[in-house]
Amino acid sequence: MQIAANHAHAVARTRGRDEATQQFVGLLIVALFPALFWMAAAAGIGAAIGHSPAPLALMTFGAAVAAFCAVIGQALFSRN
Repeated sequence: MQIAANHAHAVARTRGRDEATQQFVGLLIVALFPALFWMAAAAGIGAAIGHSPAPLALMTFGAAVAAFCAVIGQALFSRN
């Protein structure tokens, strides 16, 4: 009986770790891809009108988009 209880505890611990890993990867995808897209869009639009944004401005803009998406994604993920 003790062996079965220990096995169930180990399986539950592994599932928790797997879910945390999947949540982290999902959050990374939710935050990273929109940030890269909007950074590329801003750089492309800037180049099209003849005034490319500075790399620091692009980096700041991308970090802000990623942080915003990460906060929204975490709020949605934690509801489940």
